[in-house]
Amino acid sequence: MKNKQRILMIVNEFPPTGESGVQRPLKFLKYLVAEGWECHVITPARPTKTVLDESLHKEIPPKAKIYRTRSWGFSGKSVDRVADIRQDASSWGIKGLLSKILIALNHAIFPIDKQIGWVPFAYFKALQVIRRYRIRNVYITAFPFSAFLIGILLKRKLKDRIHWVADYRDAWQFEPLLHTRIPASRLNLIRRVDRAVIESCDNAVFVTPSIHQEYREAFTKHRDKMVMITNGYDEADFEGLEPYDFSSPAMVYMGKIYDIRRPDNMLRAIKAGSFDLPLVHIGSLCADAKKAIAAGDYGFYQYWGYKQHKEALSIALGAELNLLLLNDDEASEGVYSGKVFELLRLGRPILALGPKECIVKDLILETAAGEYVWLKDEKGIIAAIKRILDNPRAYAAHPDYIKRFDRKVLSHQLAELYE
Repeated sequence: MKNKQRILMIVNEFPPTGESGVQRPLKFLKYLVAEGWECHVITPARPTKTVLDESLHKEIPPKAKIYRTRSWGFSGKSVDRVADIRQDASSWGIKGLLSKILIALNHAIFPIDKQIGWVPFAYFKALQVIRRYRIRNVYITAFPFSAFLIGILLKRKLKDRIHWVADYRDAWQFEPLLHTRIPASRLNLIRRVDRAVIESCDNAVFVTPSIHQEYREAFTKHRDKMVMITNGYDEADFEGLEPYDFSSPAMVYMGKIYDIRRPDNMLRAIKAGSFDLPLVHIGSLCADAKKAIAAGDYGFYQYWGYKQHKEALSIALGAELNLLLLNDDEASEGVYSGKVFELLRLGRPILALGPKECIVKDLILETAAGEYVWLKDEKGIIAAIKRILDNPRAYAAHPDYIKRFDRKVLSHQLAELYE
């Protein structure tokens, strides 16, 4: 087997860890193996999130070699606790003061992110695997961005003996409003490390046009190594998929609610519209949002919890319409929600809510897959729901248009980056 057909993938979020961030590297792995690549994966032995999906183990190709290493990075429970502390910092009194002190320590001790403790274990394992199997091709995906430190170290050690691709799933230093949430010293360090990543890697891959453009404008000397490979859907996930049999028409939201400010306008609009159908939420729901929803007397809202991926798709396929929620902020303007491509493939009408202008709006309207409304326009939300319910067959993306988002096609694009 030629070196070209071997690849080492360094992936922090990997099954049994669930949620959307796992899908991209998992699907790349699946289709690289299908194309004949010998794939090696280094990942932490301990899941880095509390949301687990054991069904995803079935998608790991049997031929792939998986190495689960030790890590001093935060566990899923610890990450959730830090999120709770961040929320407590807004409160008054001793609790708020202690939370602010802990956040300051977090900025000082974990300036990149809380998974940096995995870096030494992954680095030495990567050296071992590369040397044993004579691997040239390396793929590293982030978040967490500390994983890119492994690529920098490998490149310094092995130089041109490896070709490493840095896969940016988020904007990192160009995330809007990042400067308002972290100290200037931490932001400056992130910028320096990010520059080192761009200078060190052989290719940098970005998931949206806006992130791609930000990096091309910031690092003009390196723009030739930058490419865009979006997220997408896996056609295999839809083979034999049967729609969930709701007893009556239902709306479905498949995703996270981690702040009540995200869905409150939507919930008020649905309540005011007096629609005779439930809103079923599958995914994650933070404790504060759960309390606020209960206090809001939204009798139509039903939280079904986190569902395994295939079951979640079945529920969404059975919906009368699927909701897609984005935050009403600058950060959401240039981001494709992880679920948007699967919702397009399902072919059920989509009601997307978010900022006044964003790339998701352009995609939904371009494909005629549904309606898009500004998140705070409650009258507009009511009107859009009525239009969809009156004529649901008017909304469906053309199959030929969305084929470019097929994970098999996207994985081939990644494979072509390697020499």
